[in-house]
Amino acid sequence: MCSVSWVRGRDSLLVVMNRDERRDRAPARPPRRWRGNGEAFTAPVDGDASGTWIAAKDSGVVLALLNHYAPVGSGVVQAAEHSGVVKLSRAEDSGVVGGAPRISRGLLVTTLAGDTLPPDVARLRSAGLSSFAPFRLFVAGLRVPPRVFTWDGAGLSARRLDPRLGFLTSSSWNARAVIPARHARFRAFARAHPRPARADLVAFHAGASDPRGTPWAVCMSRDDARTVSLTVVEVTTAGTTMRYRAV
Repeated sequence: MCSVSWVRGRDSLLVVMNRDERRDRAPARPPRRWRGNGEAFTAPVDGDASGTWIAAKDSGVVLALLNHYAPVGSGVVQAAEHSGVVKLSRAEDSGVVGGAPRISRGLLVTTLAGDTLPPDVARLRSAGLSSFAPFRLFVAGLRVPPRVFTWDGAGLSARRLDPRLGFLTSSSWNARAVIPARHARFRAFARAHPRPARADLVAFHAGASDPRGTPWAVCMSRDDARTVSLTVVEVTTAGTTMRYRAV
């Protein structure tokens, strides 16, 4: 779950992210400073596993993680995270001996954000991806064109994204329909706001209604999950700021 959008110019980057989470997950803590192995960064803190889903490095590079849900019948195991580990629901299909627990994906974000260089394919592969449930990792900066790295539980791929304006989203429910519908909504938004300001993107992410029901909305709500926070990161040549609001 989660949705992230970005606007990038010559000397500016704006990233807005909704975090969607299960209703039984512990509340997150507001952003704080983290000291990495090579670089410091700012990030909110997951209430269960103490990792994060979005991080802004001091160098101006932004990392944002979305869960990746494999199509039904793909053979890729989905799993729920608790207290820093993930217990596989079908260990016999996972390729993990004895159903060993997986590491929370949020801890991968804090590890990568603390590195001196932005993540790349080689760095991600060295992180031992088999220990993590599937994800998509968005990476962008003033001098780092937007890219998304996708780990589907079996392989890692990388794709360049629109360098100026774009949107990514995920849904654990009815993904084949919900994700295209949200992208269609963003395309309509982009036509109306070809150069959106921060207030425009924030308003888009706050959209809590949809003719088909609230699970389809960008600011979503279901019986089991809902959008729990909105994070706004602004990067300019003068520095980086992060604004966070629980929903």
